[in-house]
Amino acid sequence: MSSEKVVSAQYEVSIEKLASLGVSDPYSVASLQIYASGKLTSDERLYFTLWGCQHLTAANFNARQPLATRGTEVTAAYFIVRGRLLGVEGEKIYRLGPGSIIGLAEGLAHLPYSMSVVCVTDVEARLIPLSQVDRLVPRMPLALRGILRSAVVRTLGLDKAPESLE
Repeated sequence: MSSEKVVSAQYEVSIEKLASLGVSDPYSVASLQIYASGKLTSDERLYFTLWGCQHLTAANFNARQPLATRGTEVTAAYFIVRGRLLGVEGEKIYRLGPGSIIGLAEGLAHLPYSMSVVCVTDVEARLIPLSQVDRLVPRMPLALRGILRSAVVRTLGLDKAPESLE
């Protein structure tokens, strides 16, 4: 059996497609009309919503800069607006791009980063501070917490839901 690492998964929303539709920024009239038109996929709509969220802080990272280190505490998750990254989790390699969210599931479960992530190109991201998320989760409706709990368990491959989401 080879010990060679292979790409296990990749994810990105095509910002080129969004640009070709006329989405130039999350606040322009044309962009909001396209959002309301029904022409966007669910991933594109989520990207658009997080991209324009005024509650998230913008951050820029340089190519070759580490974004997350496996085993370290998650204090912020990252929503990727532009750029390309590589995630490494043991023998698994992940190609990540716009629309990727790094560290949110681990942060919600109060677990360390499950992979190391490095920027391949310059990256624009939005920070999701876990301290704010931790304050919001207990106030969420039970049904929404249940959906969140299921998503975290599935994303991280856990056997049971973390106590932080009960």
